Amino acid sequence: MNLRCMQLIMGMLFCLFWFAPRAGYAESRKKVKLIVFAVDGLSPDLLEALMRRNAVPHMRSLSEDGVRGILKSFWPMRTMQVWTSMATGKLPGQHGIWDHVAHSDYNPPEFRTNFRKVYTPDDRKSKALWNLLSEKNLKTLVIGWPTTWPAERIENAVIVAPKVLYGDGRNVTIKGSFWRRTENIVHPEIFQKEVQKWIVEPGDIKNPELYSWAGIPEDPADLYQTPKIKDYVYALRWNLARAGSVEKLTLNLSLRACPDVILSYFQCSDSLLHRFWIFQKTEEEIRARLAQFHIPTDKAGLLKRHFGKVVENCYRDVDRRIGRILDRLRSDGTLVMVVSDHGFGDGPKLHPFRAEPYGGIHHTNGVMIAAGPGICSDAKLDNASVLDVTPTILYALQLPVAQDMRGRVLWELFSETVRKNRPIDTISSYESKAQIICPYAEGYPPKPEDFIW
Repeated sequence: MNLRCMQLIMGMLFCLFWFAPRAGYAESRKKVKLIVFAVDGLSPDLLEALMRRNAVPHMRSLSEDGVRGILKSFWPMRTMQVWTSMATGKLPGQHGIWDHVAHSDYNPPEFRTNFRKVYTPDDRKSKALWNLLSEKNLKTLVIGWPTTWPAERIENAVIVAPKVLYGDGRNVTIKGSFWRRTENIVHPEIFQKEVQKWIVEPGDIKNPELYSWAGIPEDPADLYQTPKIKDYVYALRWNLARAGSVEKLTLNLSLRACPDVILSYFQCSDSLLHRFWIFQKTEEEIRARLAQFHIPTDKAGLLKRHFGKVVENCYRDVDRRIGRILDRLRSDGTLVMVVSDHGFGDGPKLHPFRAEPYGGIHHTNGVMIAAGPGICSDAKLDNASVLDVTPTILYALQLPVAQDMRGRVLWELFSETVRKNRPIDTISSYESKAQIICPYAEGYPPKPEDFIW
């Protein structure tokens, strides 16, 4: 055997040893300091009801071991701007991400483009949490966080970034997802081939799994006569695929990359509630919604029978995935947080969105759960904001908080011992120039006077 063959064999053996899962590996690896489950549109009222029935046992257990409270969003509760604010501690007027795209009416006129442009990390003017942690030599794994495509090239981070792909039925989301053939979704690129194997696509979801969520009959012709329902069934398949991707990517890359901090984003609790919210209600309420949009009401009972459990099943599914991730990756020293960018619920008597005739709407009050070392289980979360997440994480990791962040450390989360021994350390800014000025701090466009959600 020549030297070249020997080198190739040794290289293959090294890769197999280093990257393949092996018994006991999770126990012997470096312990994760912090796991953040970012769950889009998590409703405090719905979560509370499901916890009482023990339908979401893992989030219930975290709440009982730690703290659960309201996490307030800000107007106008656009996904990309709020999740970017959560990752920076700053408002859109500072970080520069106003919406999914730069030409929409949610962009102030002086920041608006005349052409369609999807926001990317290059448009973000503030450092995100993964940038800050990298500078402090803490390794971060970021899975699916909005507005992270193309994946940033950061020394101490592994990022799998979702991208919006239009056409071929894939426009069920404007928030981005994972598709095997998409370029620039992974950093570092050494993980590209493995990530492609871990991505779940809608075609991978078998009918029995889909039908267990929605009770769809083998012949759904009657259901598909109702406007949008066929597309929404595809959205169900797509959401299951995306959630499966997040779980598999989080577990597998955590074992490879050995991060200090994990940030994993789940989307279905927003996407599916925009499509199926009303079907969990009474038949009378379903008929009223159908009538509002001039949709025949004779199938109200059929729609409830087949889709009435979608909302609950979405919450159950996310909870199970959170549980499996914690079983594999959590240790006694791991701080766990569950955060949402806003809540979800009923709207005005006349539903405001014609494009989403069966959906709910965003509510200001989202959810925060925190459990782990240093957390005071008797704490009361008062006036917590999505802007407070990054400052609180920095404090928990014993890093300074920037004075130009609009959020604060949620001091009340921590035990008296922690607060006594660890005062809040501050610096003026993590940026080259402090971001003191913040145009449109109250949000854009101006909030309606009758807004109460």
